Amino acid sequence: MSVPRIRRDEALGEIDIEAAIAAGMAEPDEARSALFGAAAVAAALRADELEVDPYSLEFLAGCVRALGLEGALELPEPLIGEQRTELVRGWMSAARLPRDPDALRDQLFARWLDAVAVVLAARRRVRATTGAEKFGREDNAL
Repeated sequence: MSVPRIRRDEALGEIDIEAAIAAGMAEPDEARSALFGAAAVAAALRADELEVDPYSLEFLAGCVRALGLEGALELPEPLIGEQRTELVRGWMSAARLPRDPDALRDQLFARWLDAVAVVLAARRRVRATTGAEKFGREDNAL
């Protein structure tokens, strides 16, 4: 069993989330693991910077399941606010790059949005109980 690699917020902030989405949607191996690992945490950090509510991401995931990525991209404001909308439109656009529309791709992306929402909610709960703003070298959480 390998020891999980701990990455600090600063290192996670350098991840190209859109590139990780495109690669993870196309390849069901290490790229997919990275998509649901480091890229999901990096996306939660970015969403947190814009004060996105985890429920909003869960709701958007439901829209992707119901409408597909193409339909969700047509929503006038998938998240409330210009910057938030720009953020998730970038993610959705990256998810549709590797291949033609298909229901499995849409479901995979919706699961990823749910994962980002879970990480975002967990980080907020930890921050609320510990008072930590960022997870630095002395922190072992998330």
